[in-house]
Amino acid sequence: MNNSKISIIIPTYNRDLFLKRTILSVQNQTISNWELLIIDDGSNDNTKDIVEDFIKDDKRIKYLYQDNSGGPASPKNIGVKNATGEYIAFLDSDDEWFPQKLEKQLKIFESSNDKLGIVACFLYIKEDKTKKIISNYKNFYRDDVIEKLVKSNFPITSSCVMTKLSIIKEAGEFDTKFKVSDDWDMWIRISELGYQFDFVPEYLLNYFVHDKNIYYRNSNFNGEKEFLIFCNKHIDLFLRYNSLMLGYYYFLTKKLKLSRKYFIKTIIDKESNIRQKTKSLGCLIISFFPKLEKMAKKIWKLIKNF
Repeated sequence: MNNSKISIIIPTYNRDLFLKRTILSVQNQTISNWELLIIDDGSNDNTKDIVEDFIKDDKRIKYLYQDNSGGPASPKNIGVKNATGEYIAFLDSDDEWFPQKLEKQLKIFESSNDKLGIVACFLYIKEDKTKKIISNYKNFYRDDVIEKLVKSNFPITSSCVMTKLSIIKEAGEFDTKFKVSDDWDMWIRISELGYQFDFVPEYLLNYFVHDKNIYYRNSNFNGEKEFLIFCNKHIDLFLRYNSLMLGYYYFLTKKLKLSRKYFIKTIIDKESNIRQKTKSLGCLIISFFPKLEKMAKKIWKLIKNF
C-alpha cells in the first residue's frame, strides 16, 4: 500500500536535456513522503532511459507513457488518475524546485481550514544557459481570488502550485482543448467551487526560459483559437471582471460595437491602470479599421500578454 502524502506529477515531452535537474530537485526535497509520477507524452528522445536510471535507485518514481497528445492537459490527467497521495504538486519537466518547497506549502495546508484549495509560491524566471535571473515574480494573492484570476493567470506556472487530489477530482479533468492555458482554466474552476488561495512568501521555484519552451509572458493563450475557446468557456466571468479581454473577444468575433463598449468601459474604469487604458485605447482605434489586419495583429500581441 502506498502511503505517500504528496503525489508529484511531471508531464514531459522531449525534455531529456532538462529532466535530470527537475527530478533531482524532487529528490532533494526536505520531506520524503512523496511519489513521483512522470508522464511521458510520446517523447522520442532519451526521456525513458533517464527516468529508468532514476527508478533503479528510487522506487518512489513511476514512469507512464502515452502517445503524444499535443499538450500538457492529457498527461496531467493521467497523473491525477494514478495518484495516491492526499496532495498534488505539479512540476514542469524543465523547472526546478528549491528544497523546502513542498514542506512549506504542506505546512500552510495543514494549518488551514477546509476551504483552502491552492498554495502557490514566489518564483525566479531564469535564462537556462546562463542561469541568470531575467526577472522574479511574487504572488501575493490569497483568500477569494476569482476576480484576479479572471484578469490574469497570476500563478504563472503550475510548477508553483500545490493542491489536494480531492479538489482536482471535484473540479474535473484538465481541459484537453487547451494547449497552454489548461492550468489557468483549472485554477478558475477550483476558485468557482469556493476554494481559497494562499501562498508561501518565499522564492521556491526556478522557472527556466529556453528555446524549447513557451516564454512565460506568452503562456496564457496559444493564438486566437485558444483565446476564443477560453473566452467562450468563461464568458460570464469575463462579463463581470475583465472588460479589456471581453472587448478583444468581441473584436475577434466581428461584433465591433460590443467590442468598443468594453474598450471604453476599461478606459473610464477608475480601477484600470495606465497600461490597461492604453491597450484599450489602441484596441478602440483599431476597431474602427478592422481591415487593417497587420495593425490588429500588433494589438493582439499586446493584449494576449495582459
